[in-house]
Amino acid sequence: MNVSTQTLTAAAAATAQPLVDLASKLAASLPTPLQEASWKQILIPSVLAYMGLVRSLRYRREHTLRAKMGYHDRASLAKMTADEAQKIIFTMGFWEFPFLHYTSLQFGLFKTYGIESIAKLLLGTRNLTDPIKSRKRYEDTAVLISEFIMNPPSSPRAIAGLARMNFLHSRYIKDGQISNTDLLYTLSVFVLEPPRFARLYDWRSMNEMEMCAYGVLWKAIGDDMGIEYKGCLARAESGWKDGLEFFEDIETWAAAYEVEKMKPSKVAAAPARALIPMLLYWLPWWAHSFATECVCVLMSSRVRDAFLLPEPGITAGMLVFTSLWLRRFFLRHFCLPRMSEFERLEDPDPKTGRMFLKEAHGNYPFYLRPTLWNRWGPKAWLVWAYGGFVPGDDPKQYFAQGYKIEELGPVGQMGKGGEEMEVDRQRLGMKGRSGCPFI
Repeated sequence: MNVSTQTLTAAAAATAQPLVDLASKLAASLPTPLQEASWKQILIPSVLAYMGLVRSLRYRREHTLRAKMGYHDRASLAKMTADEAQKIIFTMGFWEFPFLHYTSLQFGLFKTYGIESIAKLLLGTRNLTDPIKSRKRYEDTAVLISEFIMNPPSSPRAIAGLARMNFLHSRYIKDGQISNTDLLYTLSVFVLEPPRFARLYDWRSMNEMEMCAYGVLWKAIGDDMGIEYKGCLARAESGWKDGLEFFEDIETWAAAYEVEKMKPSKVAAAPARALIPMLLYWLPWWAHSFATECVCVLMSSRVRDAFLLPEPGITAGMLVFTSLWLRRFFLRHFCLPRMSEFERLEDPDPKTGRMFLKEAHGNYPFYLRPTLWNRWGPKAWLVWAYGGFVPGDDPKQYFAQGYKIEELGPVGQMGKGGEEMEVDRQRLGMKGRSGCPFI
């Protein structure tokens, strides 16, 4: 060993010695039984104690919310208001199950394209087959849903979002291109899919109070859309005593409606095949075939048949279900609950009144503020390196200036419908949308 090597070794030893001394002192300060215990005797109880802590904290928000709302049994659910339902759903979507809650809504909308009359309208408007229109429609739909879920039903933003949706639907309803059953089936997926995904794939199932909230809020939204339930839902004549009963009724109807209307169709296959590449945007081209199989795993056989998609292979099925099981196991037993809200929308700009997303709902930077971090941060560099677009790119197409609710929808309808929306705003504002929709 030469002199320089000896010098470096001595220096390293001198640097490490204080750490060694500290570790020795800490070990000596432990009780004698712990000093003599093996690593297994320390590690296993520590892991079990941590799992117990995770479990107690994981379920604390659920128990706290139930106690705060005062819904301890089925009888008490009859008084749930739309405001309370929105708070519960907000908790589900932005605290308890943020990732799979949003995914469930994506797949729920995807299911509706299996109804040929709905798919036919999308083909006619080119809203899911045109490469530009499809991107904006996807983002605008996500924004409107976020406005309903994130804001109280009687708030100006929720009312404006509903008025905008009613305006965008109005001419197609008037022309007979959107039927009442099309609207009712679309409503059903927003009621049913988040609880179904939670039951099958997330770290816990939703309780009766939470499922009731989906029935209450979306029943109120359906009323404001003018959806007619009589002649469709079995209990529409006698009425529903609570949101859970509405949930069960629309679930029965939707299952029967799918049997009747969701058939293999080239018309339904076209928008489905246009949407799947949007879901797989960030994957390399050589992975698209297998990834498409993985997407199909989460569809029922009836939905796959309607879209003329093949049955996924056993490898794709094993990968998807094993991944979901591992995720559920990890979240339930080893992951502490969220300490902050999963944010999607920013507050309106105080000067312009325009609104922005916190992050893109899809694959393109629609409505994202081109801040220094958003445009030049590490994530932006990764997106740019992959060939994607970052906030500020092509601002006329991706609307880096943000949005106003009256601008959401097809490009040809941007800024239109102001008078119709104002009339609808006044109608909705007079209804008192905060109360229980079953009274």
